[in-house]
This record gives sequence, structure tokens and C-alpha cells, in this order.
Amino acid sequence: MTAGTWRLGFLSRSYSPDAPAQALHDTLALFAAAESWGYDSGWVAQHHFGVESGRLPSPLVLLAAAAERTRRLRLGTAVVVLPLEQPLRLAEDAAVVDALSDGRLELGLGAGFDPDVFAAFGQRLEDRHAAHDAALAALRAALAGRPLPGAPGLALQPPAPGLAGRLWQATTGDVEAVARRGHGLIVARTRPGGPPETELARRYRAAHAAAWGTDGPPPRLALVRAVVPGDSAAAVEAELAPDILRYVQRLARATGGAPPQQIDTAAALDQLGVVYGPAARITRALQEDTTLPLATDFIVQVQTESTSRLQALTRLAEVARIVAAS
Repeated sequence: MTAGTWRLGFLSRSYSPDAPAQALHDTLALFAAAESWGYDSGWVAQHHFGVESGRLPSPLVLLAAAAERTRRLRLGTAVVVLPLEQPLRLAEDAAVVDALSDGRLELGLGAGFDPDVFAAFGQRLEDRHAAHDAALAALRAALAGRPLPGAPGLALQPPAPGLAGRLWQATTGDVEAVARRGHGLIVARTRPGGPPETELARRYRAAHAAAWGTDGPPPRLALVRAVVPGDSAAAVEAELAPDILRYVQRLARATGGAPPQQIDTAAALDQLGVVYGPAARITRALQEDTTLPLATDFIVQVQTESTSRLQALTRLAEVARIVAAS
């Protein structure tokens, strides 16, 4: 399903008020339903140890199961925390998923941000960017089929040569480097503040044009937005208020601040870029979004921590209807 120049996808963080195992089954149900409603891609985020209430530490395992339940849907990670992965093992797992899905994997990567998770893996958060870059170089070499360091007679099996052209990075830093590598850029407003998304998108596109012109890989820019349909804006605000408060409190603790005891929910939703309310309000917000025209992929997130499976399915279906009518 396309609107304008972008493809429609969805992102699940495997949130669920139910048991962790049920959250994984619910996520697979979203993939099957989304394909039937015309979505172009489905993405999952990696969360170790239930951080931010996400229930999925092994996204490629789940995407292998999703590959067996779908036929057309692109299958993406947004994102794998690359510094915590052994790059050659990641390449092997990704190659297997790509083979099982007939080349539908989109491999999104990031540097991570949670100090407790890094400590649990025996790593230092302050080393994450250097570790990310080293692992990325090794991953790219393996996917390209180059001889493996220390074992020149060996190469990645199964081969996945096309996957090197389907790498994505999530960053608010050096987007120019992402463009020069020919990777896609994932832009998501996960916290208030930070560089404006439109600025990041324009910088990426300018750097991509300078590096590749019209002869190289096309630019790929995925914009992630939380989109929550509802009967009224006030009804959605009331429904989301407890989850948004908990999220803001977690952000404050992660940055060493004092968690607030109450917030202005509408203001917080605006700062986080959440689009919500009746169909007409959502349509108007999307039409006025200055980043969306620069995107090749629009990825919606319809879940918060307390969203049930039925609510998630209902919202995904409504977003598909709104986009189709736009």
C-alpha cells in the first residue's frame, strides 16, 4: 500500500499486558493481519530483559516465524542493538531468515542506549559507538561474501548477497555516514528534544545525492510515527495517559533526572510526535507533516505498554483504512 511516494509499514515493540510468551504470539498475529490489509512491511524492535516493557530480545527468531505466516510482507528489525551482537553470528542468523523469507528481510541496526543492558552484557555504554562501527564493518564484509578473517577458505552460508543492500541504521548523529554507506535511515522520535526529524531527513538525502548521484542505490528513509485512531482526541489522551506517564518517568530515570509524578498528556504526545484521534484529524496531521514527503517508508506504531491484541489489530486496520482513503 502506498500513499504519495512512501510505502506503509508497522512497528511492534511486542508490548502486551499479557504474559511474555503471549506477547510474541500476538506480534505474529499482527504480521499476518497486516499483510491481509495491504501493509508493505512489518518491523520489530529488540528489547533485552523487558526494558521499556518490550518483550522481544531475539527479533530474527520471531521474523523467521513471521516468514512462514506471510508471503509478501517485508520483514524488518528496528532495531537490533549491534554492539551487543557477535557480527558474524548476526550475519548467519540474518542470512537464514532472508533465505526462509525469499529475500524479504530488512535489517535495521542501532547503537543502543540503556546502561543497565550494556552492563548485563559486560560492556560499557560509553564504548557503544566504536563497538557499533567495528561490528558494522565485520557484518558488511560477511554479507558481501568476503573471506572470513582468520579463515580465508570460509565464507557466509547461506549466501545473502542482496541483504547488504537492505541494511538500515537508526541514528540522530552522523546521518551523512549512513548515506555514504548506501544504507537506509530510520528516523523515530523516541524522546522529546533532539534534532528535528525534517532536518535529519534533508541532511540524509543531500548526503546521499552527493555520494551516489543517480547511479547508485536509491535513498531509503523510514519515518516512524505512533498513530492511534480513536473516537476523539480527548478519549485517546485519557486512554494513553498511564502508559505515557510511565514512559516519561523511564526516560527521566535513564537520563538521571527526577521522574515526574504527573504530566500534561497532550503536550507529551505532541513532543513525542504521536498522531491520534478521529480519522479526519489523523489525515490532516499526516498532510501537514513536513518529514513524511521526504520518506520512502512510513512505519506506524499503534501499541503502548497496555495495548491488548484486539486493540492493536483494530488500530492497524483503521490506519490502513485511513491511508487508503487519503
